[in-house]
Amino acid sequence: MALHPAVLSDLLDEEVRQARIKLGQDAGDLRRVGTNVLITVKRPDGVWKLLLDGARYDSEPFDVALVDDEGEVLALEQWIPGFALGIHPSLNVPFVCVSGTRGYYAHESHFAERWDSHRFSMRLDSLLDSLLRKAGVHA
Repeated sequence: MALHPAVLSDLLDEEVRQARIKLGQDAGDLRRVGTNVLITVKRPDGVWKLLLDGARYDSEPFDVALVDDEGEVLALEQWIPGFALGIHPSLNVPFVCVSGTRGYYAHESHFAERWDSHRFSMRLDSLLDSLLRKAGVHA
């Protein structure tokens, strides 16, 4: 069941606020744009835009992707080296296999796990922490 748009906006704003506190300087340009959360990932080998689609949050986990300036998902070979697991077998897009993401729960190796068992403990701050670690920019 989807949240009312105003409730979702307030929830995402609070999630971003909490993530800024937890991540400190690593939060960089973390921001909400509509139902998306965006953050720039900077490494010595490049700069990427990480998009977390929260349109169905928190009844469903965030969709996570690296995107171009127009918000289009980058081709797998343009992703941060080692960040993506590959092309998702059922979603047919590049994905990062990190708990708290739609790609993780939709992958056949995680069918036994349910988002509902994690949704109250796996908030945006924890998810971003895991994603930034996976990207190699957060200790």
